[in-house]
Amino acid sequence: MSIIEQDSNNQQRLLIPSSSIDNDRVAKTRRSSSIATMLEPVLLIAAEEEEDDNNGETVTASRPFALSGILYGLLASFLYVTATFIVKELEFDLLDVLVVRLIVQLFLFLAFVIYHRYAVLVGSSKEKWLQFILCILTGIAFLGFFIGFRYLPLPDLTTLSFSRLIWTVLFGLLIYKEKPTIMILLSVCFTFIGVIFVAQPTFIFPQKNEMKIAFNITTATLNETNVDNMHSYSNRVIGISLALMSGLIFAFNILIFKQLITLKIKPSVLILQHSLVVLLCLILNHFYKYFFLNDITFFTLTIFQWKYWLAGLISLGQTLAVIAGNCAIKREPPSIVTIVSSVDIIYAITLQNLFTQKKSNLWVLLGSTLVVSSVVLIGLDKFMQERKIKKKKLKMATVLKTEK
Repeated sequence: MSIIEQDSNNQQRLLIPSSSIDNDRVAKTRRSSSIATMLEPVLLIAAEEEEDDNNGETVTASRPFALSGILYGLLASFLYVTATFIVKELEFDLLDVLVVRLIVQLFLFLAFVIYHRYAVLVGSSKEKWLQFILCILTGIAFLGFFIGFRYLPLPDLTTLSFSRLIWTVLFGLLIYKEKPTIMILLSVCFTFIGVIFVAQPTFIFPQKNEMKIAFNITTATLNETNVDNMHSYSNRVIGISLALMSGLIFAFNILIFKQLITLKIKPSVLILQHSLVVLLCLILNHFYKYFFLNDITFFTLTIFQWKYWLAGLISLGQTLAVIAGNCAIKREPPSIVTIVSSVDIIYAITLQNLFTQKKSNLWVLLGSTLVVSSVVLIGLDKFMQERKIKKKKLKMATVLKTEK
């Protein structure tokens, strides 16, 4: 199959036609032009030769290494979790620190877009609407997750938000017509069960605390069920709804982002749009705290601490995580990207056990093993698929040579 035929087949699978794809010209070197290419390791690029059916000319096309998307996903999770963990240990509100990161990230991507003369809003009217919808959904998912944290414990929120794994697989089946293999289905099951074991939500794992009360010589041991008395039933319903909504929107965002990248819209432009929207959300959050809650701590105390600016510098690691995650989305189906992203829980548990007093129990270790197993299964499945494709290409090349 020629490169033109491959592009036409990919074009048929899109939700909307692309206004920026030129089918009359085929670039001899197909390589991503986003900012991530500056950070791309040379070892992850393998060159392959394809033959042009029109003039018999051999065209060298650069294609990513088979597991590069998964490796980029693992790198993104590591960078994001590490930066978040350090900021948390510095005892700063993540929403406050994100202001510094997003301002720097916004200027970096704006300079990159201006330097390369990319249009901030490009494409047909339908493509522009997709970009607008993606920005709005990004802001809603961002606010929904962090507002939900006020109504739910973190384990419950993590478990419910990871429902995006199931949504991503379902959307991939319905929209992109992805055919899940047995290993992919096993990975979905392992990841979902592993996340539950690791997060240990209170509605599945009732936790009991032993309180020893000494009175003279007698010691009474009381077993109490750990119930979150700080939240009423209505507040818990709100938190669960926000967590599920965030998971659904996040899964839909990945599909739209994948769609826009396929339509040749620059990922750096999309990240610039998202950075602007999230920064506006953070600014609105601070205005709300200042004018409605009379909380002026951020403006009178927080920004004058040197540790705050150190935390802001460390949070820039999340920007590198965004770039690495962008590379993963370009190279892998949305379902695989979502499953691989679940290893951020493993990184968090490792950092917690190494640098804090809190240690993981047996359920957490079992869940971590399941999540790691899901990533290994995906890697094996991807490697086997690449080997099959290479064998088919070798057979086709052998047949063409014998016919000549």
